[in-house]
Amino acid sequence: MYLIRDVKWEKNFIVLAIFALVITVYMPTSEAQEDPFIEDVIYSKDSEESSTIVLSGRDNATFYRYLILNDYSEAPDNWSNSDFNDTSWAFGGAPFGDRRYSNIDPNTDWDTSGNSPYNNDVILIRHKFQLDGIVTEAEINVAFANYCTPYLNGNIIYEERGDNNHAQEYWNDDGTEEISASSFERGQNVLAVYARDTGQGTWGNNNRQWIDLEITASIFQPTNESIIFGDTVTVAVKAGNRGNISADSVVINSSTNETDVSSLELSTLSPNFEDLIFFTWTPEYIGDNTLNITVTCNCSDANISNNNLNLNITAKIYQLKTEIEHKLEYVNQTRSFSKNITITNNGGLTDNITLISSNGEINSQLTFSPNNFILHPGESKNVVINALLPSSIEDGFHNISFEVKTQHDYTISQPLLESGKDSDVAWRWIQSDDYEELYGNANWTLLGFNDTNWSNAYTPFGDSTVDGVDYKTSWNGDNYAYFRHIVNITNIGIYENGVMNINVASNNYGDHYINGIFVFGDMDEGDGHGAEYWNDEVQVYTNYLSQGENVIASVIGNPQNTQWFDQEIIVTFPQANLWNYQDITYEIPILMDTIAPTTRVNENGFYKNSTIIPLTWKEISSEGDLEGFYLYYQIKDGSSLSDWLLYDYYNSTYSTNFTTENGMIYRFRTIGVDIYGNREIKGGYDTEIKIDMDLPKSELWLSEGNIQYTNLDGVMLNWKNNETFDIQGYFIEYRKENNQTWNNYGLFTGIGEYWFEPESDGKYFIRSRSIDYSGNKELKETPDITITFDRIKPEVKLNQIETLRNADDLLLSINLKSENLSSLDVEYARLIEGNEDILEWKSFDENWIDETFNIRNLVDGYTYYFRINPVDYAGNDNSRGEFEYIFNYSNNTSEISLPTIPLKPVMTGKIKNIEITVDENLNGIYDKVLQEYNGNDLSGMKANQYSIDYTSGKLIFGDGDIGYLPPTNSSISIMYSGYDIITTIDNRPPMPIENIEYNINEENNVTIEWDEPEEATSYIIESRSNFSKPWEVFENINYTQNNMKYQITNLSGGFHYYRIISIDRMGYQNPDMEGEMLEIFIEYENINTAESGSNQSSTINNYIIATGLLILVAVASAAYVFRTRKEEIPINVDNSSILVPVELIAEGEIASADEEIAAFSILQGSQFSRNVVFVCEGGCQSEFEVIDDDESEIMCPHCGLIGESPL
Repeated sequence: MYLIRDVKWEKNFIVLAIFALVITVYMPTSEAQEDPFIEDVIYSKDSEESSTIVLSGRDNATFYRYLILNDYSEAPDNWSNSDFNDTSWAFGGAPFGDRRYSNIDPNTDWDTSGNSPYNNDVILIRHKFQLDGIVTEAEINVAFANYCTPYLNGNIIYEERGDNNHAQEYWNDDGTEEISASSFERGQNVLAVYARDTGQGTWGNNNRQWIDLEITASIFQPTNESIIFGDTVTVAVKAGNRGNISADSVVINSSTNETDVSSLELSTLSPNFEDLIFFTWTPEYIGDNTLNITVTCNCSDANISNNNLNLNITAKIYQLKTEIEHKLEYVNQTRSFSKNITITNNGGLTDNITLISSNGEINSQLTFSPNNFILHPGESKNVVINALLPSSIEDGFHNISFEVKTQHDYTISQPLLESGKDSDVAWRWIQSDDYEELYGNANWTLLGFNDTNWSNAYTPFGDSTVDGVDYKTSWNGDNYAYFRHIVNITNIGIYENGVMNINVASNNYGDHYINGIFVFGDMDEGDGHGAEYWNDEVQVYTNYLSQGENVIASVIGNPQNTQWFDQEIIVTFPQANLWNYQDITYEIPILMDTIAPTTRVNENGFYKNSTIIPLTWKEISSEGDLEGFYLYYQIKDGSSLSDWLLYDYYNSTYSTNFTTENGMIYRFRTIGVDIYGNREIKGGYDTEIKIDMDLPKSELWLSEGNIQYTNLDGVMLNWKNNETFDIQGYFIEYRKENNQTWNNYGLFTGIGEYWFEPESDGKYFIRSRSIDYSGNKELKETPDITITFDRIKPEVKLNQIETLRNADDLLLSINLKSENLSSLDVEYARLIEGNEDILEWKSFDENWIDETFNIRNLVDGYTYYFRINPVDYAGNDNSRGEFEYIFNYSNNTSEISLPTIPLKPVMTGKIKNIEITVDENLNGIYDKVLQEYNGNDLSGMKANQYSIDYTSGKLIFGDGDIGYLPPTNSSISIMYSGYDIITTIDNRPPMPIENIEYNINEENNVTIEWDEPEEATSYIIESRSNFSKPWEVFENINYTQNNMKYQITNLSGGFHYYRIISIDRMGYQNPDMEGEMLEIFIEYENINTAESGSNQSSTINNYIIATGLLILVAVASAAYVFRTRKEEIPINVDNSSILVPVELIAEGEIASADEEIAAFSILQGSQFSRNVVFVCEGGCQSEFEVIDDDESEIMCPHCGLIGESPL
């Protein structure tokens, strides 16, 4: 626990020199004299403990000069003397050897070689070392193989020790020897060793080499320096007898202030003898101390001038004074602490001062500047104490503590109780009669215990010797012995902060007390123990002791064998206690308050449209130690950011007006400070304000693109800023044409999109107007979008045309148009007249001109279907291909005229063309599905059926029982494929009259018969009386009259000429009858009888007939050729610029007269469905289904036609 300097306190002289006590024979040549003397008194402050003055090579690789020889006879002369020049020798470290030994490697190789006598058998080594003091005793230790001879300063220590079987070890017993103190020199000394190897050792024939050594010594270091008060010095005095006869009863005495320190009595001191004698002295005063040394004898001293010496020693003390201002210190958020102190050396010794922080987390952070320094007596030094306290130290009150330490922080040891083996020490004691305790409690250990009936005796107590020490008081009973000793402490303060080493030598068991307090013991515990010096060694604090008398008490129990008791107490305490000085632990109270005040500038919005802005701030924390505010600002201009600038300091004001510039961003923060110096730390800013006086800009567009018309329910509006980045919101506004008030469709806080769906159609103006965070509102007079909503399909109706036309040009014109159109395509499809097949629709490349559409080059014999596909600017497509007609049924009308004429299913390639669904309750769901009735007899309709007149384009309902009757105010949806107008081109005259025959009866009545020509619907009978007269209409007859017979009655005699002209439905006439004309001759004699032209023809008539037939054949052939050519036929029409493409007419399209028409056909596509639909081709043209379609004959349920099933 302490830096302990061992100090000897013996009061007797320690005689280290052996005085010659023999009386030499004195052969006087002159008068006999005794002359005892003393001179050269010196002292040492250090103890004379043994130390190693020459280290071994094993421990320190000590270096030597060395020389290896084959034989010692080769050794240089005087090689072991101190002044021998060995500079030419080699230099190497010990050990010297040839191999590893006990994990020790030789540092220098010494290896013999060859046969005996071996080469390199001998090694000589020399080592020089310095000594400052006086050696009082010394010893050499050598580890060597075979033989060794050491020298010191040329003096042999021992010679040729070892043998041929000698093995090295650390250390060889025969290598250890004391060295005479007189052999050492103050200053340089030389150690020299001669070693050799014979090669006949313990290794058989394998020779071995090894040499290593060390010297230990006790050295007296004389000094003339002052000592520290309390130090014990060793005094050396040269004393002797310079007389020529022995001096008797010589006394060497030392004293100070008339107090004896030591005394040495010598019965005889030989003549001419001198030596050093040593003793110890502890100067007892601070300052100068004088020790008087005298020598006296019981003789006639011839010279008394050398009988008295004085030794003066100054004893000084170390003492430091630390000046520190004792006040509460504050530690703020920096967690740093700093304080100045002043340290003054008030002692008499130069001191090396060290400042040491006390234990604890806070104190571990202390630093001192300077921390270590030299102070001479009377000097002062300012020291700065710094600390950076860790975050683990919480706020509150703490103490910082440290010590100012002197370099002379020594302890000394003094005997409080000496042992009986070293001094005569009396104890009070008592023993029991047997092995039974005398006392049942520890009262006997108290200071006030009455021990008058106890005996007084000296330690040791025992019955035999222990460690060579004999007892002074006999104690030989197997019993308990009780011991008490009183020590008086006049100044307990010198033992403060000290320890006591209590050493006990006792046999078997014992308990030990001080002032009635049990200190330690083992009474009746374990197996006991024997006595030795010391069997118990205990160290305790001196707080067991008190000022004045103290009782040391022990009880020893010894049930058998031998008895023993002896005890000593050595007190070790700080040496500075002698002058009542202690190193003080200084404490500095601190209040740690690391919480800085929390403040902030109040938020007042980021954007401002004014250059003067009010600022306010506040304290958020509530510690109540706020001192003031620093207001800082920072300017941000684009990407450039200024440093923080101090605007002002405020300690009582909490607001100000701040002037700014447009377009800049200003950041503000307050930094609060409190009374402890805590300063608020902010890495950022409290509030940020942008000065914005510019109007924002925005733009709006449609996701659907830049369109002006739409048929959608709504459009997707998109908006964003237009190079404005501080927009707070967007007003989406609209107004309808002819309405000057803008309506707010919504306020949106960011860029985005929104569905705009107006309730009604019309032209709308839409715009976005933004408002920025500063409150600036965008001004926008022109709308972003102008769009017309049109969600109604365009209605277009054409003017009707003749269903039969005799011209190949056609002009379509618009009768009704609900709105302007973006396109109005015209499509056509055609079929050979009378055919029903899938229509193939084609478009024209022409354009409408002034709402007319001119079609040219239509082909004769075809029925043309025309449909228009109107599309308005909003994209509403009202094409007839997938035509939808929705209307509200509001009355009991059974027939509804459809806007366009539906096609028969066969022309669409579908089983059915019309789908009708009804929303009966106007909930928007058309869930009533109707079925088409295909019969002619409408009485057969069911309650969910309707009928269609495909010719007139009428929808026919029933009454609810027979046929469907829509509820009033229901909504009806009709989906179908239809057309607008239809026409058939017929610009070819009918076929001429052929196979004409006539008969004349007796009454001159003529009956004319002919075959019905193709396409003829009526006839004109013309006649003339001769060739010079024109033909005159005799009669017009229709198609059905007389079954192609015509009768002329009462013809007169002579020639009659008749021509029959065929007329078709278009009014075209064909006068080219077979034979060109019919010539009938009536004989005059029999005017009532006409001859048959077939039997009475004249030669001229036959010629005419033959010629006509040839012409007819030619015409028919030409017609046939034209009909069968597979190419487009250009038809030249006056004033026409249109060439109508005429498709090829397949041969099969025109049925021959002899081809038989089937009664029934299958509706195209129905053969792939579950129910086959038949078409009544030979009858009513209706469609119908047959329940049992496996019958070979079927009947049309509409007209009753019976025929063969096409299946």
